[in-house]
Amino acid sequence: MKRAAKRALPFTALLLSAAGLVFLQTSVPAPQLATFMPSGALLYLEAPDFGRLLRDWDASKVKADWLRSDNYAVFSRSNLFSKLTDVYAEYGAAAGFRPGLKSVVEIAGTDSALALYGIHDVEFLYMSRVADTDLAKTQLWAVRDKFEQRQAGGVPFYLRADPASKRTVAFAFTKGYLLLATRDDLVAQALQLLSGGANPSIASDPWYRDSVAAAQNPADLRLVMNLESLVKSAYFRSYWVQRNASMIRRYRAGLADVRRTGDAITETRIFLHALDAVDPAPSAAGSSEVSSLLALVPPEAGVYKASRVGDSSAVAALIVEKLIATQPQRTGDWREAPSAVSPDMHAGTEGDLETRIDEQPLPSDAGISDSVAAVRALAGQTGCRAVLLVQSSSPGSATFVQMPSVIVLASAQDWDRSAVGASLAVAAGKLWTTSQLGAGWVSGTAGQHAVERLDGLGTLLFAADGRLLFLGNDAPLLAAVMDRGGRPPSTSALSYAAGFRPLLERPAYERVMTALDFGSAAGDEPAFFSRNIGSLSRVLSNVADVSLTEETKGNITLQTVVYRMRQ
Repeated sequence: MKRAAKRALPFTALLLSAAGLVFLQTSVPAPQLATFMPSGALLYLEAPDFGRLLRDWDASKVKADWLRSDNYAVFSRSNLFSKLTDVYAEYGAAAGFRPGLKSVVEIAGTDSALALYGIHDVEFLYMSRVADTDLAKTQLWAVRDKFEQRQAGGVPFYLRADPASKRTVAFAFTKGYLLLATRDDLVAQALQLLSGGANPSIASDPWYRDSVAAAQNPADLRLVMNLESLVKSAYFRSYWVQRNASMIRRYRAGLADVRRTGDAITETRIFLHALDAVDPAPSAAGSSEVSSLLALVPPEAGVYKASRVGDSSAVAALIVEKLIATQPQRTGDWREAPSAVSPDMHAGTEGDLETRIDEQPLPSDAGISDSVAAVRALAGQTGCRAVLLVQSSSPGSATFVQMPSVIVLASAQDWDRSAVGASLAVAAGKLWTTSQLGAGWVSGTAGQHAVERLDGLGTLLFAADGRLLFLGNDAPLLAAVMDRGGRPPSTSALSYAAGFRPLLERPAYERVMTALDFGSAAGDEPAFFSRNIGSLSRVLSNVADVSLTEETKGNITLQTVVYRMRQ
């Protein structure tokens, strides 16, 4: 495992180096390297001082902790890691030596860029500004005599291939730039562009040109994405962990800039909508309401999200699930193909042997649909425009952890308190068997707030304040949200906002996941939540708060993600 860590594939090392942004303090380069990169890339990554980035990552505590973690141990046994290791070994054979991270640092200069042209064979072109004296000390330059010499654009370059794997390594040095690629044609085309050739470059590709035009000045690290081409790749769809290709198809290009500002790292994302894409989001009527609801999030909230409302059914289902009764989950194994049975035909299976045919089956969602319908009617009548969900963990006992919730609805008109109470009583009555309405108070730092109580199998608190409806199942959390009423909202017209505060939630989550994972580990494989994912959380323990905001301007979606570090 340690040997594999030291012999990191150059491309993998380039991507992993992004974690070094926590320590990066550099000036911003002129965005010119894209003009020297051949057209047709899938991804383009550039940094103003890539050598500093790699050195800081190599010396960081984050890297050391991650290499010792269960998360890395599991990753090092994964299919993806195995394939990357094989690719690294093949390119090492083609180069005549196996470069480790030290060798990668040697060829990492200041202004640097990496363009990825193929996922399966990890085809890339790397370009970096390197001093002559520094290049002469590198292992790559020392083995150049083993390479075949060729020429492009009046500049010689070096080429070597491995007959067994048919992998190729090519590099050149000219005008203070080192070029390194896994295809000789990429180096040849780049040399022609450097010599003033008129061949198409990444800078002339619409996905790059339009993304950069919509962005601000380059940051400490910039990633530009050819999403239209990426989503067509079967390898991208197979290995992309989010499994959201259908969502990515809405966009043709994207850009992410990362900057370090004081005690925070800010990531600015830009997504250009596909020309034939239809925006599924609702109208901008709820954008101002999202900003207003975001101002209600208290500092003790662990998780929150606010969004515009397009379908009142989704809001009703959220209220029923979080505050009245959890809906049963019906999930199937996505790896199993659907059976070839016509809709009007029932085919039995061995699983039906225990099914009685002389009794009416019990409905698995008894009361759920009726409860959702009651709340949906209420939300539809008032014209609900935006919704806020706030959650925070709290120790309920020595064994359990409670996850109380508060939901705030912003509507187009004032809420009718009596109508709200009647609808919620009907919704709860479908599931709680017995329920009773009453008046009450919740106490916050700003004073007491009058609320209505609905008691039965659970407790539901609610209060109507003009166009805002507050609902919750925990008095302290509800009071904390209501205390913030009247605060000025953000001036941005947000369509979505969310946040997570791991510094507050990590102890409770670790406690829950340890209980869920009890006895689940098989052999040497660590328990998934408490050890595998839990170790990654501990590696990133310096992150205190993560927030995301999103707004849409014409055919551009803007997202801002802020990672605030612990003091």
